[in-house]
Formats: sequence, C-alpha cells, structure tokens
Amino acid sequence: MILGLTGGIASGKSTVSKKLKELGSYIIDADEISREVSDSIEILKKLEENFSSEIIDDGHLDRKKLREIIFENEGKRELLNNIMHPIIVKKIIEEIENNREEKLIILDIPLLYETRLEYLCDQVLVVCIDESIQVERIKVRDKIKEKLAQKIIDAQMPLMEKRKKADIYIENNGNVEDLLKKVELVYNKIKSY
Repeated sequence: MILGLTGGIASGKSTVSKKLKELGSYIIDADEISREVSDSIEILKKLEENFSSEIIDDGHLDRKKLREIIFENEGKRELLNNIMHPIIVKKIIEEIENNREEKLIILDIPLLYETRLEYLCDQVLVVCIDESIQVERIKVRDKIKEKLAQKIIDAQMPLMEKRKKADIYIENNGNVEDLLKKVELVYNKIKSY
C-alpha cells in the first residue's frame, strides 16, 4: 500500500513521518529528494542562471535566500517548480518501483495535491493544524517574520481543502505525545486493510 502524507508547513508532517518509519513503514521523502536534486552541479547551474549567484553559498544552495525570492515573486516560484518538479517526480517513481515489496510505503510530499501527485497513492493522510499555531511554529522554527510565514502558508492549498480531499486526517493542535498516539491509531487502522 502507498500512503501519501501531506499537510501544511509546520503542521507536524515530519513527526508523523518519523513515527511511521519507527513503526515499520518505508518512507519516500520528497523534501529529501529535493535537497539531493538541488545540490547537483547541473541543477545548481540552472538555478544560478535563472535566479542569481546570491542563492549559491560555497557550492551549495542557500535555501533561505531562495525561499525569500520565490515567496516574493510568483513567477520565480513557478520557474523553480518547472526546473525541479520533473526530476523530483522521476526520482519518487523510481523509489516506489525499487521498493514495491514493502508493505507500507509513505510518500511524504508536502505539496502532494498542489503538484497533483495523489494519483501515486492508494490513500492520503493529511496532518491538519490551526493556522494561528502554524504561523507561530514557522516563525520560531525558521526564525522568520510573520509576514513571510503567512506568505508561505498562503502559497499552499488551504488545509481545509486538503482535509476534504484526504482519506484520513490527523488534527495536530496539541502536544507531540497526543500526535504520536494519533499516528499509532492511524497506522494500526491502515495495517488492518
């Protein structure tokens, strides 16, 4: 079974993914694949050509600088997606094919619906969070201003819309212990299919 895992930024997806891995699931992490892809020399050159040399720091992508650029300019965000998305999708599909023997594959893809990749999944799990909590978590975690945090949230599909599309959802407005209990319940339910 392939379970898509998605949700908004700072919703708790990483915690859910980590727990699902501990429980025996095989994780395919789109953010991890994206980091690998963006550090390749070929992609770094393309990004430098299309953005500027200031997004490259000591031969590596300065993700913070790139994020500032793409959330200030919709065209730049689309350009980045056009460069990165096809390569990331290809690698995700390769990972799925190379791990078909796994009982439960988790596709941890933050922008699963936005990139229309739900077709790869048998079911989708969305981690939901109240927006006010989400903004605070982003500000603290990423050390950014509220305005940028809100722009990042606004660039994604609203969580309520994701929740309506999903097969399963987890509310994460409490503490980590509560979230982990919910993940175990969901895992046991999925395992019984």
